[in-house]
Amino acid sequence: MNDIKQLKDQQRDKHPGFDAYLDCMTRSLFTGLATFCLGFSGTYFAQKIIQSKIRYPAKYNILVASLVATGISYQTTSSRTRSCQAAWMAFEDKHTILKEETF
Repeated sequence: MNDIKQLKDQQRDKHPGFDAYLDCMTRSLFTGLATFCLGFSGTYFAQKIIQSKIRYPAKYNILVASLVATGISYQTTSSRTRSCQAAWMAFEDKHTILKEETF
């Protein structure tokens, strides 16, 4: 299953929203990667600017920047993937929140 196009062709009849779901998941994962890169660089350079005011040695700047960027990118990726999953379930008519209820 290394060929995404073949996978999309196989699942098209069974799951009509699968193409959009894969595209949405790809965008959300790359958004998480971009968030990590921007969060790491922003945190690292912010620490370099205020180095005289922080109370830990400069050798921990990479560790702190990595932890902050990991947390931010995790939050971004998880919220985007949840929205992709909700959109796919709504497209497949399996999500009850997005349906109108009739009594």
